Amino acid sequence: MTNHKDIESALVEVIRVSYSQGTKKYDKIGASYVNYLKTLQRKRDPEDHVRYVAKQRVPNEETYKERMADFKDWYNEEVYVSLEKLYKLYFELASQEEVIEKRSKEKVNDILQKIHGLEL
Repeated sequence: MTNHKDIESALVEVIRVSYSQGTKKYDKIGASYVNYLKTLQRKRDPEDHVRYVAKQRVPNEETYKERMADFKDWYNEEVYVSLEKLYKLYFELASQEEVIEKRSKEKVNDILQKIHGLEL
C-alpha cells in the first residue's frame, strides 16, 4: 500500500534527477518539486495530504495517461522515468479505497476530553 514515505522518496528522486540535468528548464521543475516536498513535510497529516494531492493530479487513468504523454514530450528520458515513478504512486494512491473507521461514543468522548478539555 502506497504511503507518504513512498511519495516523499519519489519526490526526492525527481528533484535529484532534475537538478542533475544542468539546464534552467530542469532546474525549474526541480524547484517546483522541492516546494511540493517542503509542503508535504510541513503537513500535520502527511497521509491525508498525499491522498488529496494524488486525487488532484491523477483522478483517473485517462488523466494519468495524458499526463505521462505530456511528460514524455516535454522532458528527457531520465527525468521522464523519475516522474513516471512518482505519478504511478500517485495513481495507486488515488485508486485505493479510503478506509473509514467509525469511532465509538467512548472514543469520541475521550478525544473531546484529551484534546479539547471538554467533559461531556
